[in-house]
Order: sequence, then structure tokens, then C-alpha cells
Amino acid sequence: MKMIPQLARGVLRSLSVALVFALLFTTSNASQRVAAQGVASPYSAVAGETLPEEIGRDGENYLGPTDFVLDAQGEYFYVACGDANALMRVPLDGVAPSEKIELPFNPSKLAFLPGEERLAIVGGDANGRIAIVDIAAKNDQGRDVKPMTILQTARVGHSPTDVAAREVDGKTFVYVANCFAGIVREIDAATLETTREWEAGREPYAFELTPARDKLVIANRVTDMPANLNFTHANVRIIDLTTGELSVVELNNQHNLLHDVAITADGKYAFISGVSCSYTSITSQVSGGWISENCVLCVDIDEKKLAEIYFLDDAELGSGNPWGVAISEDGERLIVSIAGTDELIYLPLKSLIEKINLRPEWARPGYGAYSYQTFAAGEVQLPMRLRVKFGFKGLRQLIARGENVYALAYYEDAICRSTLRLNPPFSHFEDSYVRQEKPPVTEEAARREGALDKEPDGVPIVVKDALAEEETAATEALFDDNDGLAPLRFTPLVSRVPMRGVVFERAFARLAERPVLTMRRRGEIMFHDATACFENWLSCVTCHPDARADGFNWDLLNDGTGNLKNTKSMLLSHETPPCMITGIRADGEVAVRAGFVHILFTTYKEENACCVDEYLKALEPMPSPRLVDGELSESARRGKKLFDSEEIGCAVCHLEDNYFTDLRLHRVGSQDPNDFFNKFDTPTLIEVWRTAPYLNTGAYTTIRELLEEGKHGVKDGQFDRLSKEEQDDLIEYVLSL
Repeated sequence: MKMIPQLARGVLRSLSVALVFALLFTTSNASQRVAAQGVASPYSAVAGETLPEEIGRDGENYLGPTDFVLDAQGEYFYVACGDANALMRVPLDGVAPSEKIELPFNPSKLAFLPGEERLAIVGGDANGRIAIVDIAAKNDQGRDVKPMTILQTARVGHSPTDVAAREVDGKTFVYVANCFAGIVREIDAATLETTREWEAGREPYAFELTPARDKLVIANRVTDMPANLNFTHANVRIIDLTTGELSVVELNNQHNLLHDVAITADGKYAFISGVSCSYTSITSQVSGGWISENCVLCVDIDEKKLAEIYFLDDAELGSGNPWGVAISEDGERLIVSIAGTDELIYLPLKSLIEKINLRPEWARPGYGAYSYQTFAAGEVQLPMRLRVKFGFKGLRQLIARGENVYALAYYEDAICRSTLRLNPPFSHFEDSYVRQEKPPVTEEAARREGALDKEPDGVPIVVKDALAEEETAATEALFDDNDGLAPLRFTPLVSRVPMRGVVFERAFARLAERPVLTMRRRGEIMFHDATACFENWLSCVTCHPDARADGFNWDLLNDGTGNLKNTKSMLLSHETPPCMITGIRADGEVAVRAGFVHILFTTYKEENACCVDEYLKALEPMPSPRLVDGELSESARRGKKLFDSEEIGCAVCHLEDNYFTDLRLHRVGSQDPNDFFNKFDTPTLIEVWRTAPYLNTGAYTTIRELLEEGKHGVKDGQFDRLSKEEQDDLIEYVLSL
């Protein structure tokens, strides 16, 4: 057992109820705590206590599982733990304890090398690294599991966010997405040297190899287009690994926040999770998907085009922030994890593809995409979306194996398991799959309350706090008895029965003790939580991925209507008041509370808003990809002299010792004809390399365009009088901040 969890439990048990209330702004009623975050299991971390504020980040001893794989035999999970800088091997037999080794970086993704004897793991943020880990050896019967050993590590570029591997003519190659460097690279697995690389647009976040291992389908997370156009969207890219050719697949207007890719067994279609943002609409309401809808995009890989769009939301119940995508082994189901609403959504894959074939030739993708009707065939009648809620926060990566679907719960240090049982004929009711569910509870808890057979009929199950506490105590004992590395034990939750003939068996298993949340961690969860939004359509990250910017212009209500403004990063928002581009919010605290009311369209609890404040205040800048070993390049050092010079004058408004801002509003000539304001806030330049497009109009996608075409701050021709080398030096410095 680790020291900090013991400390956390000791602090919580020793504090009086009155002191806890004073320190944490929390209520003593557990059900009210759950309601503050929407529908959540009483076993979720958000249903528990919060660590006292003075403990701070020292109490954040989380695993933070970011990715996992399951071996071909179905015997072991391998889990990348991003917060713990660790790799875990987790037996599925529920008997043998897990194993864990430390990694020299915080991992983001992992993949088996061919043969499943080694793993490739990438991570490390700005100091991106790859590790090759030995895990098994072949024998006559198959494989022998070996102690996990790091064989090699190497630098692998800035911000690696995904990894895949393939074998070609006896050689193994690893592919890495360097998200913020905009690069996808091919690496020789034997030498860890880069053999090829491709410019892959803005934020190549996730990718997937086709079953033939000859193409790589890449999802760019956000748009790289100007925001003041009538259309803007993220893209998908496809690399033909045989020829090296890279192709761009244009998506429809408003598509953004792409997170994961799954490819059909025949290699024809890629399914990609994303959102469709109505950024040209006035954000006067969120109901019915007015601001943002959630979808899966289908790309025809051979034709290199968008084939269809499938919306995941129901008419009055959104599915905010879709993340992981998986296809069942039998090819019958497409499964999507909804990170913002703590649920999985099952869709009929063959029917989805049939919609492409039946669409009229004149129709675009999206024709008939609002499919609220059922798919019917004789006695068989199922809705397009079957939804199953877990109430565990941060459901992200998925594995579909046999009849089971496994989902990593990032904020819960847990794995959730869903098993769909179909027993036709089905009886479909209009509200059977869209109604708000009650918090899922364990079968044992429901049995003890005499309510196990009532939930399918809609009768609430009342679970006393003591039962959740018993589960927590049992988990603590399990991990205490195994030195913190316990067997994986799945605890059944009450089955979800949305309609006759359909049963979801669901369970969860902890990789570590149930987390005890700091205020900052609770605020991070809240920032990602779409159940905090009216009808669950979106969360803060819908417009602020990683609490930064989505690249869109939005027509917010704080400065009238008809005047769109570019999204700002939340980094340093509490340190650089006022907030919003027009400075309409006095500071970060006011802006956070206004966001709950005017964007999420909900009432907020002050304790939740305080937690979001703590999360945003704790954000740390990521070093720029332009830095050389963490330092300014020669070019950037020359550019700094120009930046600070009276001739150029950048430092007059962007003060280096004050986060590169003077905290004032200025007339900078970027007023739109529809704007009611002619002065705009001076933003911090820290991380400006990742916040394009620029100015309130979002018209400029590069700093060069901003200075050369937009004349921002250099209207007297100062920039034009610089030599090409001097211009490059100045831009290099700004992009290094």
C-alpha cells in the first residue's frame, strides 16, 4: 500500500464532518454529491469525499490508465498508466495479481509488435519517447510470459499520442503520431531510428492500420483552417505505406474533435469518433443539439472520401464527447465510448453500411443521418442506438473481444465490461433507450436492498451509503493484502434492460484502490463531464480540448449576437484577467461560472465551480516543438532581440515578465462589421504555437500571415522592412514561447 492513499484515508477519517464541510464545500449527502455530476455510480470516485485543499497535488497518486491491449489468447491486459508512469500486466483469471514496472516517461499509447512478444509504448509529452518492452517468448505450445523488461528507449519527437506496428519482409516498423509537431513517423523497431516521416496536418491525434497493414488512417483532432470562413473542419489523412503517398480526406463543415479510429475487417471503412459543432448558430440554447452534436464519421478508405455520418445522440439526450471506437469480432456491432456521459453506445454495423449503399446518388453524406427510427426485419425490431451507462468517469479506450466490450475508465483507475445479450422477439418502447438512467449499482447492493428485480421496471434502487463504503473497504483490503497489486476482480452491476429481449450485463474491476479526489482532479473531471450539461450534449472540452482551443469561431451571448469570436485557450486564464476576447468577464472565476449557466445551460454548485478553478489554475504550459533540448534555438534567440526592440515593438503589449500580456484591451484593427466592441484583450503568447487561428476573427492560421497580411502590431511596415531571415527569426521566437 502506498503512503499517500493511506495518508488520504487517515486525513478523511480523522476530520470532523464540520471541518470537511468547511474545507471542501461538500455536502454530507452522498446522493447529492452524485447529482452534482449527473448520473454516476455510487462506487465512482466522484461519489466519494474530496481531499482537503491543503493536500493539493501531493495526494494525486492515480494510475490514470490511458490505453490498453489484450493478448490474442485473452489472458492478459497490458495497461499504460499515464499518471503513474507505469506499465501494468493484468491477468484476466481474477486469481493472479497484477504486475507493474516503472517507465521513464508518462505513457500515452501502446501496441503489440508482431508476434506479441514485445510491446511498443510511446509518451512523454514534449520529451517524447518510445520504449520497447519484452513481455513473452515463443515455445512449442505458444508463448511463455516473461518478466516485463524494458529493452530499448529512444527519443521519438514531440508529443507522441498514438503508436502502431507492422512487419514487412521480416522487418518490424513502428508508427508514431507526434500530435503537436504535426508529424507521423515510421521507425525501425530494431534500431529505433526514423526511416520515413510525413507532414500530417494539425494534431494527428490517433490512427489505425488497416487489416492488410498497408495503409494508416489518421484522425486529426482539430481544424487547421481559418475560422472566419463559411466552412471549417478537421480532416482525416490516409498514408499508403507501400508508396508513401499521403492523401487528405475532406470532412463536412463543423466536424472536429476526432478521437479514435476503428476499421472494418475488410479494410474498406474507417469509423472515427467526433463532434459536429454548430459554430455559426447563436448559442442561445443547447437543447436538441443546437450547439453541438456527437457523431461517428465513416470514411471510405479506398475512395478516400467521407462516406457517411452517424449521429449518436437521441432527440432529447445527447452523448457528449464520444471517444473510443471498436468493432465487435463478429462484425455485427460498432461500439463507441462516450467519455462525457459515462456510457457505451452500440450501433448495428451492417445496417450502418447498408445506409451508405441505399443513399440516393444525389445525396451527400449525412442524408438521413438523424436515425431515430428502428431497424426492423419481421419480428426483429431494435433501435439504432442501444445505450448502456456505467457512471464511471472518463470511459475512453475500448477493446471488443468475443461477446465482451472492455472500456478503460481513466478517472476511476478501473476497467468496465459490457456484455450484450439479445433474445428476440423484442419489444420496443419510445423512451426505453433514451430515458435518464438511475445510478448503476452492484447486484449485491441491490439484492441486499431487495430491489434486484425492480430496476428493469423502472422502480428506483435505493443504495445506502454504507453499501458503497463496504465495497470501498473490501477493495482496500484486497489491495492491502497484495501490496497494492491485486487480482482483477469484476464486480457485477445490475443488468441494464432497456427493452424486452435486450439485456446488458455490466461489471467493473479496479486496477487500484478507488481514487480519492483532490479538488483539482475533481475539477478536471467536471471540465470533461457532459452530464453537467442540460441534456448531456457537450462539456467544456467540446470547445476546449486539453483546456485549449478548438479553432472555431463561436457566437456567444456575452457580447450580443451575430458577432462570432475565436475560441481562447484556458491556459493562464485565471492569471491574466480580464477573460474572453472582449474582456467581458472580470476574471477566470466569473468566466467559469458563466460557462455553466450560458454554455452548459445548467445551474452550478459552488463547490464544483471552485474545483474547476483549481484545475484551470494548475494547467502547465507544454514546451514548444520549436525548442532545441528545451532551449531557444539560435534563430529564436535572434528573434527575441527583434521582439524586444523598439523598432518592432511586440514587447510593448506582450510583456515577458507578465505572461506576455499587459492585461489590457487594445484597438488592433480586427473589428468585424458586426462587432459591438472595437477593443480586444491582449492574450498571453505562451503556447501560441498551438492556438491557431489567430485574432478575434480567427482569420490567420500562421504567425506569418498574422504579421504579413494582418499587419498585427506592425501597421507602420516594421515587419515588411525586415529581411526574410529576420522575419523568420521573429516568428521562430514567438512560436517557441
